Amino acid sequence: MKKAIVTGANGFVGYWLIRELQKNCVHVTAIIKDENENISMFKEFNDVDVIYCDLAELESLPEKITDKDYDAFYHLAWVSAGGAGRADYAIQLNNVKYACDAVKVAATLGCKKILFAGTVTEKIAENILNLSGKAVNNIYGICKHTTHCLVDVECKRNNIDYVWMQFSNLYGPYSINGNIVGYTIKELLSGNDASFGPAQQIYDLLYIEDLVYAAYLLGEKDTKRNCYYLGSGQLRILADFLKEIGEICGMPEKIKIGARPDDGTRYEESWFDITPLKDDTGYAPRVAYKDGIQQTIDWMKTTL
Repeated sequence: MKKAIVTGANGFVGYWLIRELQKNCVHVTAIIKDENENISMFKEFNDVDVIYCDLAELESLPEKITDKDYDAFYHLAWVSAGGAGRADYAIQLNNVKYACDAVKVAATLGCKKILFAGTVTEKIAENILNLSGKAVNNIYGICKHTTHCLVDVECKRNNIDYVWMQFSNLYGPYSINGNIVGYTIKELLSGNDASFGPAQQIYDLLYIEDLVYAAYLLGEKDTKRNCYYLGSGQLRILADFLKEIGEICGMPEKIKIGARPDDGTRYEESWFDITPLKDDTGYAPRVAYKDGIQQTIDWMKTTL
């Protein structure tokens, strides 16, 4: 892989992916919403072109890019991937359209492959679609699942290879979405208790550097499948992950398991299988959980 396009390039995953691509001498064209966006982190990069293009105008991108024949198009941009916007159907349905637009753009630019940021949450959505009642907090997962189905159709229509990357629960420096690891560390460093439900469900946590390494390999290799789960391969009960964060922070007593009601979320072990990813790309996680948590703690200390 010599050239790649990355949408959502100044987001958590986008920033780390560009770092990984740079390590592997890949020239990156970074797609940024507008000139008001913060791209100060790009100062450390030496081979990145920045193109400003709102997702609503994504179909105009071929007019803004003079280069052609890209090896990979990473569509990471997703409005309101975290926060209250996850429950806003208008925002999430627009994201579905933007992903389909990205397929057409990638084909027009001569990209060999387009890769999408999926989520293991959509596996829950598959079951939700068969239930009589749905909740607003399911909208994000349902729209991700819908996007997966539609890009499959559009990629075939546009004759372009694609990979749907189902992300695990991510953590690491520069994450600002307040996920479970970020919440836990922030509370402990602030001297507060970190409260959870029973936390007895099977779980997977993946350090961001391992995630983008896997994403790079999926863009680089000749993939045999259209969908891969990107994870650590080291499944544990969620409570065990959380307790270890408390131990690393030196405050195990502040991890309060069972302090909140059970939210009913359940994962199946089969959803977290990284065997296809390992077999087809040679991927193996490189960062131990303890080390990744310590690096995340060190970074968060600089933000508080």
